Amino acid sequence: MTMTADPQDISTRTARVEQSQMPVPVQILSAVLFAAFAIPVTIVALNVFWPAGVAIAIILAWRGGFAPTGTPSAAPQNVEEAVNSLMPTTAQKTSGNASFDAYRTDMIKRLEAEQVNFESFLTRLRDAKDKSEFDAFMDARAKRKDRGSQGA
Repeated sequence: MTMTADPQDISTRTARVEQSQMPVPVQILSAVLFAAFAIPVTIVALNVFWPAGVAIAIILAWRGGFAPTGTPSAAPQNVEEAVNSLMPTTAQKTSGNASFDAYRTDMIKRLEAEQVNFESFLTRLRDAKDKSEFDAFMDARAKRKDRGSQGA
C-alpha cells in the first residue's frame, strides 16, 4: 500500500496552518504581557530561592524566551524565500477596470518622478545651507584674524 499526497489535501492543510497562526499585534501584546510577568517573577525567585529562579530561567530559555507559542510555520526552503516572506508584496493587483489601472500606473510614475525631483531639491537646499554656514564661519574667522593682527 503506497500513500500519495493529494495536492488538494496539502493545500487544505496549508490553509488551516495559515489560519491558525496568531496575528502579529496579538503576538506582540502577548510577548509584552508575558515579559512583564515573567521577568519580575524570575527576579523575585532568584532573590528568594535561587534554585527556583534558575529553574524558571532554564524553562524560559528552553521554551524560546518570551515569544508566544503559536503554530510554527513551515521552514523556508532557501534564503530568498525567507527574505521575501518578511517583505510586503509590491506586486499590484489589477482592479478589473483597465482605465483605472492605466490611471493608477501613470499616477505612480508621476509621483515617483516628483519624489526624485523633491529629493534632489532637498539635496541642493542642504548643500546651499551648508555652503552659507561655511561662508559665515570663514567670514567670522577672517574678522577675528583681522582684529587680532590690528591689535598687535
